[in-house]
Amino acid sequence: MYAYLAIISFLSFLLIPFFIFKLIKNTSEWKQRLGFIHFSSSDKKRIWFHAASVGEINGLTPLIEKFIETNKDSFFVVISTMTTTGHERAKQLAAKYSENILPILIPLDIPFAVKNAIRKISPDVLVISETEIWPVLIHYAHKYSTKILIINGRISHKTVTSYKRFWFIFKNTLKNIDEFGVQTDEDKQRFSEITSQPVEVTGNIKFALHLPEYDRNTIKKAWFLTSPFIVTFGSSRPGEELLVAELYNFLKEKNVDFQIILAPRHLQRLDEIEKLLSQNRVEFQKLSEVTSKTPLLLVDTMGELTKAYAVSDVALVGGSFYDFEGHNPLEPAYFSKPIIMGPYYSSCKDSVAALSSDEAIQIVDKEHLQDAVFELYKNPNKREQMGMQAKSVMEQNKDALEKNLQMIKQFL
Repeated sequence: MYAYLAIISFLSFLLIPFFIFKLIKNTSEWKQRLGFIHFSSSDKKRIWFHAASVGEINGLTPLIEKFIETNKDSFFVVISTMTTTGHERAKQLAAKYSENILPILIPLDIPFAVKNAIRKISPDVLVISETEIWPVLIHYAHKYSTKILIINGRISHKTVTSYKRFWFIFKNTLKNIDEFGVQTDEDKQRFSEITSQPVEVTGNIKFALHLPEYDRNTIKKAWFLTSPFIVTFGSSRPGEELLVAELYNFLKEKNVDFQIILAPRHLQRLDEIEKLLSQNRVEFQKLSEVTSKTPLLLVDTMGELTKAYAVSDVALVGGSFYDFEGHNPLEPAYFSKPIIMGPYYSSCKDSVAALSSDEAIQIVDKEHLQDAVFELYKNPNKREQMGMQAKSVMEQNKDALEKNLQMIKQFL
């Protein structure tokens, strides 16, 4: 581990001009990336929650709110995220608990930045969501006597193999984690292959989602959504936008009064996607520029996907029709929507399994996507039933929240 730290420190030294450039260009973000955290003094103990992005923060929100309800007099909460959009979501949560939450961007996983942040925050407990295992962060948190927990943990066979290949790094990293709370028995088995630390199945806290209760009519009016059949394709990845274009032309040929909302996973691909849509004779407007009803609405701003799911009649969850491991189907389930996914969903297998057991989701390959959507269009009763079942699954799995809270309480 010390050799790894030495290498990372050397590489960081070489990157100092880059860091200075970034700091000048975006001071507020890069001060935090380099560990310069503005933290007011407090007599309370400190717990630091870390999650990657918007989806993970949405999953953590009910747990953090419940934690604050019972520990606000004794603990101050720091929430870090990897992405700036996740940071915006964390700031929204912090606005509700301004006396108890500080939202920050996670420092770069280099010794200088991490030590700056840990010395300033001085956390008693570090709670990391899912697989955000950063070796330098965990090393220095442990060195400064912080208890370290993984919650909502999940791991694939491929990741286990990668950890074993780089065992010289991850051996001590995993040993410094006090306990792992994982989503499934399969995750427990895999984590147990690479660590002797306690591993407990505490469930998937994403089932305890707490999303805004949108005024759907307001959204529809603002987005010019007037068709009786609205399909949202969320978190699309390369190749899947072509499926959307083909679905568009298919529904058009069937004389369906429809509108499609397309929300790409990565907005830096917008130029490529716009070109593809135009080449396939798709009439569309971008959400930021929409002025009238359009058959396809291309979401070009961050943080709008949950709104799109809320107003849709059918939700298609991307990253699953080609092998990108799938994205979270629980957000549309929260809004009682019938869900269609492709066969690639290794990152959310337990969520899909729970929804499948109650027939709240359809798994189809890309060749049968159009038929599946059209079948749901023709059968509104089935859409309603699938949506009700999806919401029921969310309710049935809420005990994951309490299990994860109990694990955290052991280390307070």
